[in-house]
Amino acid sequence: MNTPMSVIARVYEHIEPLDRGSRYEDPLDDVLRASRLGEVTGGGSHLGKNGEIEFADIEINIANPDDALPLIATTLERAGAPTGSEIRDTKGVLREFGTHQSVAVYLDGVSLPDDVYADLDFDALVETLTDAAGERSFHGFWQGDEETGLYFFGRDAEDMLSRIELELRSVPIGQNARLVVRPARAKSRSRTIRLPRS
Repeated sequence: MNTPMSVIARVYEHIEPLDRGSRYEDPLDDVLRASRLGEVTGGGSHLGKNGEIEFADIEINIANPDDALPLIATTLERAGAPTGSEIRDTKGVLREFGTHQSVAVYLDGVSLPDDVYADLDFDALVETLTDAAGERSFHGFWQGDEETGLYFFGRDAEDMLSRIELELRSVPIGQNARLVVRPARAKSRSRTIRLPRS
């Protein structure tokens, strides 16, 4: 017999609270309620030392774990959850899920010529890079003291990288950008590319 329980779906990406709600929490809550398998009860973010979100938690009450856990994983994967995401309870990881890999673009925010920043159309840049990476690939940005991070997700990180890098090399703001390719959550699987200055 299945026992009702509380679980957390942990999604390893930088995602702001409002986006977390619209991309993950609201669709998941709708599916769980419609199936009478549970509900989303809350969420939160874990910040790294520099203020960048390292992962987001979605708090869930479920009525039937055997049926609810696969539904949670499938629903969040359809919404773009990255590889290495987890469903957890107080004892540890119950299930891993996620199919999307990522490329994080960190733009140099301090050392480029002033006119590069003055002439930058940030929204147009995001649109260009999103078109390159793929539809619905852009998952948000982070503004740090020295860098601005842009986060792109898709099925193949290396494929996204090649197209994003081509666009960045053609615009002044792409100078000295740091590109972090993450085909999996494990840091050992990631690599960093630094673009040259003109």
